[in-house]
Amino acid sequence: MRRIFAVLLAVVCVASAWAAIRPSEISGVIDAPKPYGTASLTWLFFTAYEASLWTDAPAWSMDAPFALSVTYRMSFTRDELVERTLEEMKRVAPRLSNAALARFGAALDRAYPDVEPGDRITALHAPGGPVRFFHNGTMRSQVGDPDFAEPFFGIWLAPQTSEPSVRAGLLNIEK
Repeated sequence: MRRIFAVLLAVVCVASAWAAIRPSEISGVIDAPKPYGTASLTWLFFTAYEASLWTDAPAWSMDAPFALSVTYRMSFTRDELVERTLEEMKRVAPRLSNAALARFGAALDRAYPDVEPGDRITALHAPGGPVRFFHNGTMRSQVGDPDFAEPFFGIWLAPQTSEPSVRAGLLNIEK
């Protein structure tokens, strides 16, 4: 029993450390030595991903540079990621037009790769600039559409997110 507990504790510690590793791609934009907040998305006993929010601002805001880094613990195809992202964007911004969703889908298709456990996608937001997407530290794409950033990051950070516990962890909201 002690051995099982020790193994579970080690897994939790390693998972927490993975979520908090400072992504190299935020250097030069964000200097924070540790994340503003962290969270994981878990269904039953399966963790889909761990996320960390990075910013130098004293409180998270769309008006200050920040990065959202997601480290996957399961495999997903690019198509699965794009489809789920568009569904969640529509949830947090129900007035998005079909034309906007089509533009965003094409942009996400360029931004997302297929992911395997351990892969990291980081989305870097600088107000007034494009959202830059990185896969395991290498830039893949950027989305300059001014209507993109708010509903995209709203998936995790908006009050109407489908995963309020993830939002609470990322924004350090006490329950």
